[in-house]
Amino acid sequence: MPNNNQQIVQQMYHDFATGNIPAVLSAFDKNVVWNRAGAPFIPFSGTFTGIDEVMKMFSIQDENLKMKSFVPQTFCTNEDTVAVIGHDEAEVKPTSKSYAADWVQVFTLKDEKIIGVQVFMDTKKIADAFEK
Repeated sequence: MPNNNQQIVQQMYHDFATGNIPAVLSAFDKNVVWNRAGAPFIPFSGTFTGIDEVMKMFSIQDENLKMKSFVPQTFCTNEDTVAVIGHDEAEVKPTSKSYAADWVQVFTLKDEKIIGVQVFMDTKKIADAFEK
């Protein structure tokens, strides 16, 4: 049976999939730090601190990507950490190029709120899709 932190992350993914962004954001602590490596010209790469910056990152991602699939596949939980292994496929709107990539997103939680996110994925595939 999943622990409460895993349930929080699973619910956040469900809310994301159904487009319920206010519910997604309610899962995060107001001072959340989201880290996503990537080339500087990938507009949603970098470190985003606080709810407003995370909202901005989601908005930038939505402006630049047409998601074809986003599938969290495996959840691994250890106390305050939930690691999720998944896969996504997207089209980069400015170039009309597509990519497919496996990823790992690691969530750190405290007091039933997500306080940190670290994303690991093949950013070269994304960068190639952004190249004109």
